[in-house]
Amino acid sequence: MEYGQIHHVEYYVNDLASSNEFWSWFSPILGYKEFQKWEEGISYLHNNGTYIVFVQVLDKYLSHENNRQGNGLNHIAFMGGTDDQLNELVIQLEKRNIKILKRLESYLCFEDPNKFAIEIYAKEVVPMDNFS
Repeated sequence: MEYGQIHHVEYYVNDLASSNEFWSWFSPILGYKEFQKWEEGISYLHNNGTYIVFVQVLDKYLSHENNRQGNGLNHIAFMGGTDDQLNELVIQLEKRNIKILKRLESYLCFEDPNKFAIEIYAKEVVPMDNFS
């Protein structure tokens, strides 16, 4: 890892099973693989050393839902492949009934099962859009 590179991102989720189902399908598309797994969580590791962690929230917090417009994390953005690969990803997301928030030229934004927004940019584009 390089100095300043993100080490990991940790999400607390209301439904670990649905998160795991989604991310175990989606993360390999971006070069991640299952890294750690325990009763309350799972993580996915990229070959650059960065990883994403998902942890089941405690029962007393289950009534709290993610809200991108309030305090806290709005979205996570990844560099993707080509525009054609983003088009193929749209097809796969639609087959899985995943909510697509925005599709622009060389850019895709959608929600995971916990309503976290995910952005994917084609390699040839510098990320500039904010979907709020």
